[in-house]
Amino acid sequence: MENAKIEWYRTPVDKAVLKACTQKSNLKAFRKVGSFLLGWLVTAGLSVYFFLHQLWIPMVIACYVHSTFLFFFSMAAGVHELSHGTLFKTKWLNEFFYGLFCWMTWNNPVHFRASHALHHQLTTYQGKDKEVIQGPVKAKLNLGNLVQWFTFDAQLFGQWVGLAVAHAFGRADADYFGWNPLFEKTDPRRKAMVAWARFLLISHLVLLGVFISFQLWVLIYLVTFGTFFATWYGKFCGAMQHTGLGENVPDWRLVCHTFTKGPLTKWLYWNMNYHIEHHMYAAVPCYHAEELHRALAYDLPPTQTTLWSGMRLLFQIKARQKTDPSYVYVPELAGKRG
Repeated sequence: MENAKIEWYRTPVDKAVLKACTQKSNLKAFRKVGSFLLGWLVTAGLSVYFFLHQLWIPMVIACYVHSTFLFFFSMAAGVHELSHGTLFKTKWLNEFFYGLFCWMTWNNPVHFRASHALHHQLTTYQGKDKEVIQGPVKAKLNLGNLVQWFTFDAQLFGQWVGLAVAHAFGRADADYFGWNPLFEKTDPRRKAMVAWARFLLISHLVLLGVFISFQLWVLIYLVTFGTFFATWYGKFCGAMQHTGLGENVPDWRLVCHTFTKGPLTKWLYWNMNYHIEHHMYAAVPCYHAEELHRALAYDLPPTQTTLWSGMRLLFQIKARQKTDPSYVYVPELAGKRG
């Protein structure tokens, strides 16, 4: 694949500060991963308890909360962070949990790591970055998408499960991002990607058979398909990465959004709300992202405070694009502020 080198602007940061920010910690990583696995067990356990006691309304509520939470295990947050290899100091621990979180959410660790590395190199460059293709805000924030995000995300199901099936049957060029192709024919990662897809598909089918045999219908939802329901919270966070901004600009301050507050969102989102900072210094673990933000803040554009204020900005951009379809939001850089 043709991949021209782009010279990105990075805000200068003190070497000692950057060294501290890039330090990995198994303890902090276990705290993060452990809190997520505990949350999964609690929401799944409550769902099963209500199912066994035929408490249907509490069960539906618990399942919905479970799915809303589970989506943050995926490439929306957890898989994304683990793909960078920055969370654990011990490499095999990072790879183990990367694989586990991918399995739980129908993600492919081989595919996503390679695809996401290209997204970092080519962020929002037209025709080059296939993960993020800029366009009118209405293309992402429309009634059809919102209905799916709050209920069953059929589009996401088709993309992730469909890709797993295609890869499992040997169609290694299949790609919902549209890389052309992601791996060349001689690249050994093609076989690894296909092998993972076969493991993913077979293991979920085996569990599906077990759950059906024991009539544990709720586990079909929780374990097999829970990722594809109630994706709204994670999708809103994802919309606040690059939506409404420009393209073909070698400055992450102009093609990424950052928002700085909201403890629940920051925990669920693995601190990816500091998105400009993440693109500038992707080797910084999520648990040091806020520290990095403070070091770079002098050079960043004004940031949104919360996810919800950021979403309000996106809807304002959407409203303006109705009268001016070519409009994109251009953040005011620090050096240009009065």
